[in-house]
Amino acid sequence: MAWDNEKPRLMNFRDWVPDWARVVLYLVFLCSFQFSNGMYFTAFAQMQGAFSITQNDVAMMGQTVLIGLTMYFPLAFRLKFRFTNQTSLFIASLGQCCCNLVFPHLNSLPAMLAVCFVGGFLRLYGTFECFSNLLPKITPTYNYAVFLSFVFWIVLGFINVFDIISTHIIYELGWQYVHTTAICLTLLTAILVMVTMRPFRPQPKAPLYGINWLGFVTWSLFILSLIFVAQYGEQYGWLASPYIRMGLCVATLCFAYGIWAMYHLRHPFIETGAFSLRNFWLIMFIFLCLDILLSTQTVLLNTVVTAFLGMDQVHAADLKWLDFIGQTIGAVFCWWTLTKRKWSPKLVLFISFAAIVLYALGMTAAVSDGMDTRALYLPLVFCGIGHVGVFIVLTVYAQATANFTYYFQILCLLGFIRTGVGAPIGDAIYSTALMGLMNLRPDLELTIRELYGYSVIFGVGVLALIALSRFKRQIYSSVPLLESIFVAAARKWDLKSFARKGGRSHA
Repeated sequence: MAWDNEKPRLMNFRDWVPDWARVVLYLVFLCSFQFSNGMYFTAFAQMQGAFSITQNDVAMMGQTVLIGLTMYFPLAFRLKFRFTNQTSLFIASLGQCCCNLVFPHLNSLPAMLAVCFVGGFLRLYGTFECFSNLLPKITPTYNYAVFLSFVFWIVLGFINVFDIISTHIIYELGWQYVHTTAICLTLLTAILVMVTMRPFRPQPKAPLYGINWLGFVTWSLFILSLIFVAQYGEQYGWLASPYIRMGLCVATLCFAYGIWAMYHLRHPFIETGAFSLRNFWLIMFIFLCLDILLSTQTVLLNTVVTAFLGMDQVHAADLKWLDFIGQTIGAVFCWWTLTKRKWSPKLVLFISFAAIVLYALGMTAAVSDGMDTRALYLPLVFCGIGHVGVFIVLTVYAQATANFTYYFQILCLLGFIRTGVGAPIGDAIYSTALMGLMNLRPDLELTIRELYGYSVIFGVGVLALIALSRFKRQIYSSVPLLESIFVAAARKWDLKSFARKGGRSHA
């Protein structure tokens, strides 16, 4: 065992693998995990016909993937300190392969949701194992602003690239072939992991006892129940439906258990310290506002693309290149301003959110019966800049101002909004408003422009809130070394014998 903090060399590979190939292999693994899911948003039209399910069912499955991903965060270092990197990547890739193999043959919606949840969990499991080992290569100084700029460019940016690829596969071959492609990629990943990597362990093996698995289940059910209510509320008639009331009841009971566990259990899944982050509720609210504004893409922009531009799904998917370009610009902007220019996070956040407002303003001006596709170029680029920018700056701020012990629990809580209930709430708001205004005035162009105008007003209000809020002006966002994290975690989990084996006791 060795704590190699001086040379950023990837020690998890066998000796015959060149150093440059080790980085390339991790990037290949990352691409494999980013492409693989339990289900694919781009196949929702074909899946509705194949499984006789509704659009809300498909959206619920997509949200379940994201919640599975979110619920991994509090367990990230427990699994990292228990299994070697080789074992973790093999489990994640083989598990993803099984999810893609099983999903097309399921006929039960609850079973589909379970596979989606597992697929999302395994996707982040593999992604985290790759990123955490690439960290010293990405930023030898362990600067989290540099690291997260790269992470969110990969995670948010390449989702668009893989959506484009999967859309073309679906329309050329069929939706089942997306799963076939994912199976081949994950199998190749599993084989490469076993052939090129070795069971290297840079820290003592820590057992998994002391994890509140009931808390894992109840917090998962809590947020999934809220998403169910937001997603199906309009379809079932909101509180008039027993299903919606049952969903709210389950969410209330699970939330009550989670709060009780915080104060009465020794190791709750989410601890009270996770809420001690400076500006925690403001950050949650900004993420909610961001998700609401981004819902204009799924509700209003899709309507514009089909009704005014007459695009099919393949050509509409190609517009995601503009999002990718914007996200690339946004990631570079955050890296430059936060690490080189040392701008305050409040200023970078204000500029990033302003880009979202400019997207809505541009769409307000662009929407018309005779509009050209080129009118969407600049607004979509602005949307990509703002989307990735807000994610980077708020996550960097959370890491820099929070106790690292609770950081991954904080990411889980933020994920309840940013990859959880925020998008369904936004979709419900815009869908209800679109139908309501169309019933009052059946003019689609005027209605969409009006809704984009309201979005601009709402966004300006959020910008005013950001301008009036108080953020810590200077942040120092270095990541603790793995040794320090292990020793601190061992103490927290009462693994005293493992803490003594970990190295320096003052870490």
